[in-house]
Amino acid sequence: MYRMPALASLISIGSIGLYGACTWSPPQNLNAEVAGIGGNGGATTHGTGGERRDAGAGGTGVAFDTAPPIPTPDANCGATRNTTMRVPPDLLLVFDRSASMAADPATGRNCMPTATCPSKWNQATAAVNMAVASSQTMVEWGLKLFTSTGTGCTVTPGVQVDIALNSAPAIATALAGAGPGGSTPTTMAMTLAGDYLATLTTPNPRFIVLVTDGQPNCAGGNGGGDDSAAAIAAVTAQAARGYGTFVIGVATANDAMATATLTGMSTAGMHARPGTPNYYVVNNTAELVTALDTIGTQVAGCTFQLMSLAPDPNNVVVLADGNVVPKATAPTDSGWMYGAGMTSITLTGPLCQQVMSNTIKDVEVLFGCGGIPPVP
Repeated sequence: MYRMPALASLISIGSIGLYGACTWSPPQNLNAEVAGIGGNGGATTHGTGGERRDAGAGGTGVAFDTAPPIPTPDANCGATRNTTMRVPPDLLLVFDRSASMAADPATGRNCMPTATCPSKWNQATAAVNMAVASSQTMVEWGLKLFTSTGTGCTVTPGVQVDIALNSAPAIATALAGAGPGGSTPTTMAMTLAGDYLATLTTPNPRFIVLVTDGQPNCAGGNGGGDDSAAAIAAVTAQAARGYGTFVIGVATANDAMATATLTGMSTAGMHARPGTPNYYVVNNTAELVTALDTIGTQVAGCTFQLMSLAPDPNNVVVLADGNVVPKATAPTDSGWMYGAGMTSITLTGPLCQQVMSNTIKDVEVLFGCGGIPPVP
């Protein structure tokens, strides 16, 4: 006898419970011929696996299964419950360390050495350290600086700090050992950030937080060449890979060209801020801390790890407080999406906001199998 896959699974907010309904199916394609001497007439016997016919006089006995009956519940298979925490989001900070980050955002004066005035770099690094330290047990943070060396247009593969929980000390150390310098190779930084995220194997949802103070350059390796269109395209490409981008502009409100480019990147990143401009404009440490905290809140708490893979990934129903949730095609849709490897689901758009505000109190995931759709 073969056990069929579980018919349904349930996930509830706060913890995930899986309830399995088990069924038995008789083995198929187990027909066997048994040679022997029959009696004076045929006889038929019935069993749980089908029926058996014995041949008459001089014949050959043949044992075979008929078509399997409709599966029935297995009395020996009870419901099981497995609990887990919501999975933490992965946030990769792609952090601009170009020479212009040495300027005082209020006066435009160059703060060199950087400790001599409240430069964009000083204020931004202080904000990152505070925001990461306050959320590092709930959000997995990582850091990628661009440029990698603080000179020219160089961006190397990998990151300065790997994504992990409790990464605040490592990020603070990396920022303290860096400083403003070089150009703004945003395109290459975004591309390599996506390449790094693609190497991760956890089911966590993955996001990029781009912190920059102006126009992308380094087109063709030229530090003065505008590269805005390519940077927007790079953000678009990462969103297509499943890595949305939150855009934070440091002291860019009075820069029309930077505003246009960052607006385009924010739209392409699928996580635009409501209002105009549609990216996060910050001018000091407090505003950047608020922006990072807001982003952390948006991405936390809407992803749930599945304790088992769906028997049929296309035969799944997600319910929110008993109402069927449509499958989303983009992170801004009000619906649900699979995480990496289909090992988790994430509620998206307004539905996620309702979960975070506790308006939605129950989320269920029903798995269908054997071609039979789950019934809500």
